[in-house]
Amino acid sequence: MEIALLLDYPDPPLRGATFVLRPYASIDFDAAVAFGEDPDTARWVPPLPALDPVSVLAEFERYRIDGDMLHLVIADVGDDRYLGEVMVVIGDHLVGEVGCGVVAGCRGRGIATEALGLLIRWCLTDLGLGRVQALVAQENQPGLDLATRLGLRPEGVLRSYWEGADARIDVVMHSILRDEVDRNE
Repeated sequence: MEIALLLDYPDPPLRGATFVLRPYASIDFDAAVAFGEDPDTARWVPPLPALDPVSVLAEFERYRIDGDMLHLVIADVGDDRYLGEVMVVIGDHLVGEVGCGVVAGCRGRGIATEALGLLIRWCLTDLGLGRVQALVAQENQPGLDLATRLGLRPEGVLRSYWEGADARIDVVMHSILRDEVDRNE
């Protein structure tokens, strides 16, 4: 028997030093498209679920209501500008799979580390997940470094796991458990 999980937005919203994690809005569409086309991230970021802003918003909301995925924009705390995104996909056994990306002009400032760290902590404490995991391509050194900074432990390589543009890609499974989250502050 699968347990449906109610995915409400974090209340209060999760805030970092320079950003807030908020629901996706139609105004984010152009920046999200540009982010997805960035050659440094295009290999690792799934495409938007639709081709227009209203449909993307509707799909993200449907995923949330169905308890499948929560997608949040990393928005500048001052001007609400799109800086990137974080997401968690809910799987069987109260396991969440997280992902994160930051636009090129904002990388190297610790935004990804802080944003994904906030989401992971919220998933393991407020949402009540027992495990959070991240699948990171072996070739994605920034992603591997991010997982390490956040205290996720590498568990092994899933060979030929993702379908890439011209070849299958090996990924490293990383995880953190609910009882480990306090040790990684």
